Amino acid sequence: MAIITVNRYSATGGRQLGRLLAKKLDYQYVDKSLFQKIAEDLNVSERTLESFEKSREYRISNIFSRLFNKNYIDRIVGHDKSVVEEVEYQTSLKKLILEVAQEDNVVIIGRAANFFLKEYENCYCFQLVAPIGWRKKYAVQKLGMPQDSVLSILEKRDKNHLRFLHAICGRDFNDSLWSHLTLNMSYIPIEKAADVIVSAVNLIDRA
Repeated sequence: MAIITVNRYSATGGRQLGRLLAKKLDYQYVDKSLFQKIAEDLNVSERTLESFEKSREYRISNIFSRLFNKNYIDRIVGHDKSVVEEVEYQTSLKKLILEVAQEDNVVIIGRAANFFLKEYENCYCFQLVAPIGWRKKYAVQKLGMPQDSVLSILEKRDKNHLRFLHAICGRDFNDSLWSHLTLNMSYIPIEKAADVIVSAVNLIDRA
């Protein structure tokens, strides 16, 4: 009975590894389903939430919401208000991650789950890293990113990833210090990485 969180940089194989882990352990894989629940909880479309998570361009919504009351906003924009508040996003994210954790036997990918679940004794946190050259190759071959712009895409995602962690966890948050194990994916195939994580969870659990 465990909760496994996988924090990673873009194009390090996190989703592929997460699905493989869930299959090996017969656990629930939580990634897209959590994203959908957050969108539903915030009353926005998945497209709006995706834009917010990728770019944080919706910070302007804080100014908008102070100028107009909620009923007025709801009446104008209807179901998909096309606005995501930073605070309401964080509140919804924490609530849903804690709800998922109660189910146990889950693999949660990203979204600072390791931070929210740091007090859980049965939560095991792993981080994936890799050199930029390896990530570029993975992004092109596995994720279909264009060769001519893959570097700029990854650099932008890295920047937004750090902003996200700082916003959720604070400026002093350090990924590696909140992880049981950090894996350099350029050194190990994803199948083997999944085996290493399974073994690590078993060892820690018996310690």
